[in-house]
Amino acid sequence: MIKIDIVSGFLGAGKTTYINNMLKELRDEKIVLIENEFGDVSIDADLIKGVRIEEISSGCICCVLKENFTTTLEELIEHDIDRIIIEPTGISTLSQILSSFTQKISARCQINSIITIVDAKNFLDQMETFGGFFTDQITNARDIYLSKMDRVDEETLSEVRRSITQLNSTAVIEDMSGISAISFIGYQMSPDRLKEVLDSLVSGRYGRILRGKGFLGNHTFNIVNDEYELATREERENKLTLIGNLDKEKIRELIGG
Repeated sequence: MIKIDIVSGFLGAGKTTYINNMLKELRDEKIVLIENEFGDVSIDADLIKGVRIEEISSGCICCVLKENFTTTLEELIEHDIDRIIIEPTGISTLSQILSSFTQKISARCQINSIITIVDAKNFLDQMETFGGFFTDQITNARDIYLSKMDRVDEETLSEVRRSITQLNSTAVIEDMSGISAISFIGYQMSPDRLKEVLDSLVSGRYGRILRGKGFLGNHTFNIVNDEYELATREERENKLTLIGNLDKEKIRELIGG
């Protein structure tokens, strides 16, 4: 199955930072990034190796969603790719994107994450100004990352969190400013030890692991929101990358790096 990650949010919220971190983590995958030609994501040039940029023409995604976007997606899934990252513009709605997945797309793809980046500083004003266009990105997200938290006081931040929870009580709300990455190359451990390490990483004792990917011999594993999958494939160089609100010192002790 091809994994689909949707990273939404209004212009300037911080999608570039998040997507670039994703691409660092996923260097070994064949990735397609779909973004509108008027989108605000500027991908680091060093990360574009192996990543194909597919721009949606004829205006913003929400204007062509039922035709151009779906057609593009149906064509892309016929290729040998591992993952599709979709970055709608700040005026597209998640509900429109999710409803555009045809039976053909659903049969070949699995939605891996639905993320909305929220600008905490401008959230309340944007919610009042843009109404349903804005709140749709909140209500349909699985995970919500707050950016620019250092630019608001505690009272405003509490109001932002309360408003988000009222709109979507099931979404996980994370502080984007605390998100960082850590990588290990050439580490050594047995397969049994690897499973112990993965169980420890998703336990919460080493911070909140939002994403992780790695290889150990012929074993490959993925971590998404405190859950992991372990599989076997061709042997690769031993590598591990984690992204989240990490306790890096404890993780280094755990991995032995």
